[in-house]
Amino acid sequence: MGKDTKFCRNCGKELPIESTFCPYCMTKLIDVTTGGEIKVKKKKPIIIAVAAAIVLLVVIAVIIILNSTIFGGKSDNVTTYATTVPTTAVTTTAENKTSDYSKYVGIWCDKDSDISTATQNGGNILEIISVKDDVVRFTFTKTSSAPQNRIARISNVTTKVIDGIGTFSFDDDGWQNSGTGKIKFSDGEIYIENTVTNQNSESMWDIGGKFYLKKSESSMLDVESNNFLNADFDDVKNAFGEEISDPFLASDKWYIHYYSGMNVMVTAETNKIYSITVDYSSGNLANSNISFGEINGNSTYDDVYAELGEPMYNNITHGDVTYKRKDGYVTFTFDDNMNLTNFVYCIEDTH
Repeated sequence: MGKDTKFCRNCGKELPIESTFCPYCMTKLIDVTTGGEIKVKKKKPIIIAVAAAIVLLVVIAVIIILNSTIFGGKSDNVTTYATTVPTTAVTTTAENKTSDYSKYVGIWCDKDSDISTATQNGGNILEIISVKDDVVRFTFTKTSSAPQNRIARISNVTTKVIDGIGTFSFDDDGWQNSGTGKIKFSDGEIYIENTVTNQNSESMWDIGGKFYLKKSESSMLDVESNNFLNADFDDVKNAFGEEISDPFLASDKWYIHYYSGMNVMVTAETNKIYSITVDYSSGNLANSNISFGEINGNSTYDDVYAELGEPMYNNITHGDVTYKRKDGYVTFTFDDNMNLTNFVYCIEDTH
């Protein structure tokens, strides 16, 4: 501003120093009564300062908003990427590593033997009972050579299989020995290794050792579905395998034929099968080798009830239940833990 100018106190316009009023807004600048100058406020600098402050605030606000959008957005994107992508990758990896171990369900024996030779001459039998979500349940039996045929067994062992390998422990192998083990699944073969870490000094046998096993070629024998009752014994006897002793004539009425873990009673006069008894507690039979429908030596009372429903006779306090079936009657017997120990399938109701 020059020395010979002044500003209108109302509109802020620059005027000559001698101006008595503002020609722009008609505001008086000189008091006519006194001739004194009405002091004016120099508004332009104030307005400029206020405007500058407003602009600065707007700029700051814009910067804050932009920063929030840019960095916040990027942070969200990074977080989403970091959590979503690795999770997908892990899931995919897990899915790729998941194997279908259900194909191993069944009976496995030494490479140079089968169920009958293992139980009679000594050997090893692995029963893969069930597979669920890579958790495998199995029973392993180790039998010494004849004539002792000592049996060590670990039953209903469960293990989580990771990359084809599961580890487990056992408290008693039937000879009061305990220890740990490892089971490995590969194409066409199962390797099992049992280590006895606590040996009973008085035991005459144990479950320890390293074993390579192959799938047994023997098929499961379903006593019910094969319609054995009242069938001619000579027509179906090959299904039972090799007899382990000579038949016994009982009461001059029945011939009893003995097999590993099972006997078949035949009416002497007609040569028709009268009854079949399967004994899982004898130790001479793989639990899943002989069944009654879906029921086998790995079954419990609850399994039987779920499969067959309400029994005809329920003597569970004495450990047995009886059902009427299409060809006869079947009685299941259980131990104190409600595990199935044997069943008798008979033409007549012998209850």
